[in-house]
Amino acid sequence: MRMTTGVEKPLGVWAERVVGLLLIGLIILACFWIAWPLMGVLAWGALIAVALFPLSRRLASMIGERTKTASLLIALILLVLVIVPLSYLPGSFNRATEAASALTNDWTELKLPPPPPWISDFPLIGSTIGEKWSRAAEASRNMMASLKPYFGPTVQWLAALGASLGIAVVQMLLAIILAGVFLATQGSTKETFHTIGRRLGGPTGESLVDVAVRTIRSVVQGVMGTALIQSALSGIGFAIAGVPFAVPLGVLCFGTAMLQIGTWLIWIPVALWLSYQGETGWAIFTTVAGIVINILDNVIKPLLIGRGAGSPIWIIFIGVIGGVLTMGIIGIFVGPLVMAIGYSIVGNWLGEQAPVRD
Repeated sequence: MRMTTGVEKPLGVWAERVVGLLLIGLIILACFWIAWPLMGVLAWGALIAVALFPLSRRLASMIGERTKTASLLIALILLVLVIVPLSYLPGSFNRATEAASALTNDWTELKLPPPPPWISDFPLIGSTIGEKWSRAAEASRNMMASLKPYFGPTVQWLAALGASLGIAVVQMLLAIILAGVFLATQGSTKETFHTIGRRLGGPTGESLVDVAVRTIRSVVQGVMGTALIQSALSGIGFAIAGVPFAVPLGVLCFGTAMLQIGTWLIWIPVALWLSYQGETGWAIFTTVAGIVINILDNVIKPLLIGRGAGSPIWIIFIGVIGGVLTMGIIGIFVGPLVMAIGYSIVGNWLGEQAPVRD
């Protein structure tokens, strides 16, 4: 009978551990590979669930601690407020694309309207603007004919954008459904992430989980708050300009702002429609108002996000801008999250508490 030496036994143990770790690694990689097509949807669902967790908890306490019922109600409300308005966008884009294609067959119908009478009343530059505008109106048909070769690619771009909007609506639908599932199992999910943080980094790791939750919640609430402000201002602007269906258009602005596309997607067609109807003054008003409202997005959003993040606003601002530039829409959430966690880690490494924003 062959005796096992003291050297062979540790080697055997290490071999078993290596094989076990390799198998675990392969299983984890396989899980990521299978879930990879849904990673974006899973991330959005988790972000929505984290942001709405306090609301779900309060609603559950109001209806007798029925967590699943509260989660279902929140998911249904989100579907009505977000998915229903967004579902009209792809069809609207398709109709707009068809109308734009039809215009290429009869360019004689397209012409710049004459200048409004009040233009000439402007001091110093009024007469010059009116004269140039009149000349441009007379030459508008030739101008449109010269632009005709470039119109085809623009129509194709609009069609592609409409198709991508349809995919985005489906992804948001799945994300809201997953958010409802996460909210329904919020107790076990929260405890699982705290356990993971505690196993990986002890008390520091567990505190980083709280930092992540607080940052995600602030970012989502900031994005939703900014979208609400933009949609309200857009609806008011449409009503002032006398645009039909001002309220539904404002709701569509909320949807495009939530998708980080921008309210320009609604403002530009409205301004073009007003101009085509001969309402040049109101077309200028809607254009200027749309520009201002879209600029507000870059001002209000970082302020709202930085309020409850617990990190300096410059950290959050860098995370938002850098995340969008490097990762797209999802980067607006991932960027501040990574920056806030990194800021907390550096603060703990320096042996002092990172200062909270004033």
